[in-house]
Amino acid sequence: MFIENLERRFGANNPIFVEDILAAESNKSRPTVYRMIQRAVEEGTLMRYDRGIYYIPKQMEFGLAVPSVDRVVEKKYIGDNGEVYGIYGKLVMEVNFALSTQVPNTIEVITNKEKRDVREIEIRNRKVILRKSRLPITSENAAAYTLLELFNGMNMKEYNDRVRRRVLEYAKEKNVTRQSLMGMAAAFPARAVKNMAMSGVLYEVV
Repeated sequence: MFIENLERRFGANNPIFVEDILAAESNKSRPTVYRMIQRAVEEGTLMRYDRGIYYIPKQMEFGLAVPSVDRVVEKKYIGDNGEVYGIYGKLVMEVNFALSTQVPNTIEVITNKEKRDVREIEIRNRKVILRKSRLPITSENAAAYTLLELFNGMNMKEYNDRVRRRVLEYAKEKNVTRQSLMGMAAAFPARAVKNMAMSGVLYEVV
C-alpha cells in the first residue's frame, strides 16, 4: 500500500522528496516512514535518486526511466501542480531571450525556497546555483519578475531587435503589464528599470 499511495499521489518516474513522503504518511512516526522507505528501496519498488530524493521506477522500452536533473530542480525550486515559487536565473534566461545559443550545463534558479543570498549545490554531479528571491515569487508575478531580473543583468550592448521581439512576445504571452513591472521595481536595483526604459520595452507593454 505504501508504494501504491505514493504512485497515486506523485506518479511514476517523478521526483519525490523525503519531505513529500513524510507529509503523505503524516499519520506515522518519522522512524517508521524512514523504515518503509528503506524497505521499498531494498525491494526495488522505490529508487534513491540522490540524497533525500526518490522516484518510483517506470519500465520503458529500453529500460527503466530516470527523472532528469532539470525536472528535479523544477519541482523543488521552480514550481509544481500549479504553484510557482521560483524562476530560472541568468544562464537559462540568456538562452530563452536569444542572448545566447549555448545551453548551460549549470542550472541557476531564483527561488523562495532558498534562505541564503546564493548557494551552490550538486544534484547527480550537476551544479545548481540557488539564489534567494528578492520578494516572494508567485504564479501572478513570476513573468514580471523574470523580465526585471533579465534587464537587471543585461549588457545593453547585446540588446538587439531579435532580443526585443522575444521580450515583447514573452510579455504579451504572459500578460505582463507596465503596472506589474513598476509595482515590483522597488525590490530591484535601479539599473533594472533604467535598462528596461532604455530598451523601450517599458513603454511598449500595456
